[in-house]
Amino acid sequence: MPDYLEMLLDRAFETLPGELYNQYRTEVSERVGQSFLFYEFSLMEPKSWSHLRDLIYPNFVRYLKAKRRDPEYGSGVVVAIFDVERCYLLTGEDFLGVYREMERLDTVAFRKQVGEWLSQSRSGIHHHPVTVSNPRT
Repeated sequence: MPDYLEMLLDRAFETLPGELYNQYRTEVSERVGQSFLFYEFSLMEPKSWSHLRDLIYPNFVRYLKAKRRDPEYGSGVVVAIFDVERCYLLTGEDFLGVYREMERLDTVAFRKQVGEWLSQSRSGIHHHPVTVSNPRT
């Protein structure tokens, strides 16, 4: 298993069968009484670290910014990672923490990286869409 994948799965606060994800998302939103943002992506086919580093993470940061969340922290967002049978749920903070650890970035270097990703979106660079959802928006 690639290092990044092991790190992501180790930080999951919940692991459930993939087919139960929508039910889980609905129940959590109803139980907590507030709307969480959910950011979803699939690793059903093996992906390299560069795929996550160059596509998934920049899109995640742009999503945070668009939803008026701090793109350096990922607070209030649940990241759902799907593999063939399972769904792994991480906090946005833990998801970004894996990036920082894999790239060996301190706070200042990560802030610079986030700024670069956000400036790319303003300059008209287009990326493949990533599935995102918010059950109450």
